Amino acid sequence: MRFRSDPIERNQHTGSRQRVKAGSPRIVAVTLVTILLFGAVPLAGIWQISIRIANSVNSVQKPLVSEALLVTQLFSARRTPATLSSEVRIGGLRDSLRQISQRLPSESCLAVDVEGRHVVASSVAIPLMPASNLKILVAAAALELLGSNFEYTTSLVGITGGTAVQGDLWLVGGGDPLLTAGNYPSSEVHPTLFPTRIEILVESLVSLGITNISGSVVGDESRYDLERFTPSLGLGVRTTEVGPLGALLINDGVIATSPIKPDNPALSAAIEFTRLLAERGITVAQSPKTGTASTDMPILATVNSAPLANIIVEMLTNSDNNTAELLLKEIGKSYSGQGTRVAGIVGVQNVLKKLSINIDGLAMTDGSGLDRSNRVTCSTLQSILVKDGGFGQLTMGFAVAGRSGTLSDLFLNSPVTGSMRGKTGTLTGAKTLSGVVPYSENQAIIFSLLMNGSGVSNQGVYRPIWSALTEIFAKFSIHPTMDDLSPLGPSDAP
Repeated sequence: MRFRSDPIERNQHTGSRQRVKAGSPRIVAVTLVTILLFGAVPLAGIWQISIRIANSVNSVQKPLVSEALLVTQLFSARRTPATLSSEVRIGGLRDSLRQISQRLPSESCLAVDVEGRHVVASSVAIPLMPASNLKILVAAAALELLGSNFEYTTSLVGITGGTAVQGDLWLVGGGDPLLTAGNYPSSEVHPTLFPTRIEILVESLVSLGITNISGSVVGDESRYDLERFTPSLGLGVRTTEVGPLGALLINDGVIATSPIKPDNPALSAAIEFTRLLAERGITVAQSPKTGTASTDMPILATVNSAPLANIIVEMLTNSDNNTAELLLKEIGKSYSGQGTRVAGIVGVQNVLKKLSINIDGLAMTDGSGLDRSNRVTCSTLQSILVKDGGFGQLTMGFAVAGRSGTLSDLFLNSPVTGSMRGKTGTLTGAKTLSGVVPYSENQAIIFSLLMNGSGVSNQGVYRPIWSALTEIFAKFSIHPTMDDLSPLGPSDAP
């Protein structure tokens, strides 16, 4: 190839012979070629020796692990540890719970949710008798409609003159189900957790200097209707398990001086309040009675209940039937202005719909769950509990396993003792348990179990199922085992 600018070639054409100077491009090129030629020979030798050594080693040494065992499928969950952790943990839980589902009576449903996923949903659309699990619906609706800070107010009204109440002293009920006097909680199977002390009203009169009442103590229960019991409720349940109901209720209608409850709780309250006044030296001229106070009469004193959040704890932890029924009437009063059972049921249903809770199959007759005509699905219960998240005001109101309320003598020495929070329910032919089992600071297994049928409320039937269920829950962890997270799993083996 010719370059017109090359001075060497021009001199050759002219036949002249000239000396090449050191440092010229020609000298540099020749030098580099020489170095490369002589250096390549030893390098090639070294390369050949290296290849021989490598081949010799490979021909003798076997691999420590089979290459096939190190192969993980391209789309295996093991290529994404977070997905693997979730799949392994929840998948294992699902497999264990499937065995429990197969052991349930035919008329049963079981729902289990973890980390926003339905782990088990067995017969969840079948309406079943919920027993006291119905209180969960009442609690959810009350918290939404009334608010957790809602308080009941009980009032004293009358006209005073000097040290006397001139005429009658009116004790006006505000629907508070936890009005309590003296040591009444000590006589209860599950003592009242957040009592409203009726003595506060007595002390208010004392502080006003009142020493006598020229008329009667009159119990006013006009805030709600006069229905004492759900009409279809069995006679064996009335009075012993619930009621008589009214907007003015002290000590669940019990009179300290009588073993029998009067049919009218407002009269019982007036009798009890008269007794408490006498103990503090305030005389009452006439016998206790009932009536309705004038709305323009002066208020002498008031006492407020604990906030609704605590009332809910009371109702759910102790499965308090009176509290559930009166709260149902308060829902009716707030929702439609009518303090009735029926208005309360309508209010509960509409509030749950507003919360996007599926209430298909719901048949609600009362608030306590005592009536045998009540029906609810695991789907409805589970939706409410999942919305609460396991750590909200609703589920935090449940009894604690082996520690409080209706669970105080259950799950003793169990893996879930002190951790599981649950709501029980018991009727002849119905045994229910819904609740949460925390496994980290902000995560919990959420479950609903309803069992119906002959004999399910016998300990020999339900306790083995409850124990097996909670033992499975107790083993669940936020962390998988090391074997679970190894590069190879049974499903990945070639």
